[in-house]
Amino acid sequence: MTRQLSILALVALLACTGCDKVKSLTQRNKAPSTPAPSEAVAAPAEEPSLDEPAAANAVAENETAAKTAVDTKSEVVVLCYHRLEGKAGGINSIEPALFEQQMQEIKDSGIPVISMQDFLAWRRGEKTIPPRAIIITLDDGYVSELEVGVPILKKHGFPATFFVYLDFINKGGKSVTWAQLGELRDQGFDIGSHTVMHADLRRKPAKAPGDYDAWLKDELERSKKTIEERLGISCATIAYPYGNHNPKVQEATRAAGYEAGFTTYGARLGHGTNALTLGRYDVTAKMPGNQSAFTVAISFAGMVAPGADPVMAQDAATSMVTQPMSGEVITDASPTIKANISTMGVLDAGSVVMRVSGFGLVPAKLDAATKTISYTVEKPLRPGTYVVIIGAKSNGRPVEARWSFEYNPAGGTSPADAELPPRAAATPVAAPAKKK
Repeated sequence: MTRQLSILALVALLACTGCDKVKSLTQRNKAPSTPAPSEAVAAPAEEPSLDEPAAANAVAENETAAKTAVDTKSEVVVLCYHRLEGKAGGINSIEPALFEQQMQEIKDSGIPVISMQDFLAWRRGEKTIPPRAIIITLDDGYVSELEVGVPILKKHGFPATFFVYLDFINKGGKSVTWAQLGELRDQGFDIGSHTVMHADLRRKPAKAPGDYDAWLKDELERSKKTIEERLGISCATIAYPYGNHNPKVQEATRAAGYEAGFTTYGARLGHGTNALTLGRYDVTAKMPGNQSAFTVAISFAGMVAPGADPVMAQDAATSMVTQPMSGEVITDASPTIKANISTMGVLDAGSVVMRVSGFGLVPAKLDAATKTISYTVEKPLRPGTYVVIIGAKSNGRPVEARWSFEYNPAGGTSPADAELPPRAAATPVAAPAKKK
């Protein structure tokens, strides 16, 4: 009887108060005995958990915002040093006092010096860098780079990257030791590969065992692995010995796991510059007008390196180095050969000429407005490698720049014997010796 009366009372309650109030009463009975907030006080909004779509979208938006904050229009120049011993160090050496002077000039310029890690992170879209920045590198592993260079670098607060080759480490005399490289690492400097034996990677030395492919693989992989194992670091960069490379070397470098490869052909590097052909200014080199490569580099007056996309580079006359690109394999038997000569400096009027191996002097046309010289091949090419030489005079002195490309109707990659890539600036030509 009591149960029936309870049911009747519930029915009466529904009829009198409506479903909403019963629902509220039911929820209140299920909830803990904590008093409900009054209508005058707003309940705090419940935060979504990390696995909910709203949170995921927020994370994605933050990541996108971080990437869009990267200034892809920034430019970087890379300086390349070797020995800091003066004349005693040979042609690739400079006086310690000059190195000190140049570091002070960089400091006075106000242009930031960034680390290799910052440069790589910028190219990956992970962080931004200043509109203009400088990277300092030192090659080979001479002890003078540590004894002379490091104190000066630390004085100015400059990071730097040391490219070392295995056969020169722990050899005594002027060579660096593994212990010293460990000290460099601990001081925050980057260390990259300069291969095993410092040989031209485009061809195997006669004394090296095995075939070319096996030797090239070993030069790239063993140097990287040894540096990583001995120093407990990630070796992400390599400096090609003598700056020499070609498409085959580039592909082997990529396969070995390197993130960036550096030459000695200076250029202003952009966000999209080919990661395996990054130019550096050799500070011992001379530019047109007897300007030092260092001066041209830190003034950001040199050429702009082409992008990773060859088509983009060829369409932009102001940034294009050559067409075809250095080391490129083409399938067109009658290509237009083109070069932007602005990097050769101020040239004497009417002195610019183009020569092509197998053709000799060709009737190239010079566009003074874009400073581009071009020639469309009239006689179809035969399969093989072609060298292009741009000759001119600057203040009466002969200068020239050269590069090579390959014609192969079937396509493919260039052989290991490709010529040098184009230089960032004209190279003075020695005057012929007078006959006695």
